[in-house]
Amino acid sequence: MEKSITIIGGDLRQCYAAEYFRMLGWQTTCWHTPEFPFHSDIYAAGSLRDAVEHSRLILAPAPLTRDGNNLFQPESIPFHCSLDSLWAELNADHTLAALSLNDTQKQILNSKGCKTLTFGSYDFFTAENAVLTAEGLLAEVIRYTPFSLSSANMLLLGFGRCGSAIGRLFHPLCRGIYLLEQDPQRQALAKSSSLFPVTAEDLPQILPQCQILINTIPAPVLEPSALCLLHHSCHIFDIASAPCGFPEDTTRKCLLPYYRLPGIPGRFSPVTAGELIGRTIERMTEHVL
Repeated sequence: MEKSITIIGGDLRQCYAAEYFRMLGWQTTCWHTPEFPFHSDIYAAGSLRDAVEHSRLILAPAPLTRDGNNLFQPESIPFHCSLDSLWAELNADHTLAALSLNDTQKQILNSKGCKTLTFGSYDFFTAENAVLTAEGLLAEVIRYTPFSLSSANMLLLGFGRCGSAIGRLFHPLCRGIYLLEQDPQRQALAKSSSLFPVTAEDLPQILPQCQILINTIPAPVLEPSALCLLHHSCHIFDIASAPCGFPEDTTRKCLLPYYRLPGIPGRFSPVTAGELIGRTIERMTEHVL
């Protein structure tokens, strides 16, 4: 039986995921993906209803939403698509594939009988996506910092998938990397990779030495008073998902450059990242559905 998928919203990753499924021979439909020289075999739906009627498997954008209410879609689209509008079109015949879903979203979909695939928790995906995130972050750090990495100390918050990939990539380039991480096993792993795990008690001595701070934890970790201890030229890069690690007005309040950098793989490696999503969904549909 011919397989089919509908891909909605998002950035260029969605376009290259569509190309991947087309090459697999899947019937592929797109709706509100970025403008892209689609192959003639990819159908461009005229409406959300038209899009979801073409396939039982729906690939949502990564992330699903940026503001909590509307589907993440290209800025060139002149109107929003609310999540409520999407939920209204889904039913028990559908499976929604998404990077992640919160408890409320899962409850809504479960009440409609709609099945879900959350590929953001799949080890195959997270490991490769973390490497793409680290590579793109390196480009952004070099772009925004007015000093060489070899002269800078870094404080890294968190040593999960992304944190460990960042540590491995940045370690040979930076003067030194301090790590704030509570998990003892991750601390040991970081130490074996020549990073310097520190505790909250160490921060008054460490923060004044850091010219770069990278956060990977989606929650406030440092107290506002701690930010005042950072080096006067410290640049803060936040790649965590909402609610991020620092408030949006960090630059104004602390007089330190602060950059929120969501969706790094979609901006720096859309081909590789889109194919990664495609390969992950392909594997999950073979073994889960």
